[in-house]
Amino acid sequence: MGAGGRLGSGAVAAALTPSPRRWGRLAALVVAALALAGCDLLNPPANDPAPTKEASASAADPNFRHSQTEDLSGFYFPAVEVGEGDARLLLVFIGQTADFEAWEKGERAGGLAPVMLEFAGGERVLPDRYTVSDDRVRFSGTSEALGRVTLEARLDAGSLALAKRNLGPDREPALEGSVTVGGRSYSGVKFAWSLGG
Repeated sequence: MGAGGRLGSGAVAAALTPSPRRWGRLAALVVAALALAGCDLLNPPANDPAPTKEASASAADPNFRHSQTEDLSGFYFPAVEVGEGDARLLLVFIGQTADFEAWEKGERAGGLAPVMLEFAGGERVLPDRYTVSDDRVRFSGTSEALGRVTLEARLDAGSLALAKRNLGPDREPALEGSVTVGGRSYSGVKFAWSLGG
């Protein structure tokens, strides 16, 4: 010991350095711990089966379905005014396939949805249910300010493809159908596609 009852630096180093015997015990403990942990990782308990595609599919919410094979994403603007004041429909938004998949898995954050309607008063109506295919969009949502909002529309694949090639609306509507806002219905509404909102 050095002055004042302290260990010298050589004594500290010797006390902290494990002997070969200690290294052997430590190595054996590490190997045993890894072996035990590996057992659980490689062989899950019989009462805790791994999830399957079937289990995932059955957990999907039947209110939200998409089956489109084409990219329908973009903003669809009504060709004429639909609604009045704050209840005037500005656009219908349709997202990309990944947006649908995330929503249908329950990933819902940021006030966005793969299909939604936006109104002049700043109200964005998210879906309570939707069905989207290559030729049809069905949407139903509820807003405190606007009440029940629905869209039942047919997609025109040819007009949509032409609008996308030209990066802007075609003369023919890409989407056509009926919209209901708070009990008031509008039929024959035509929508032009646009890349941006």
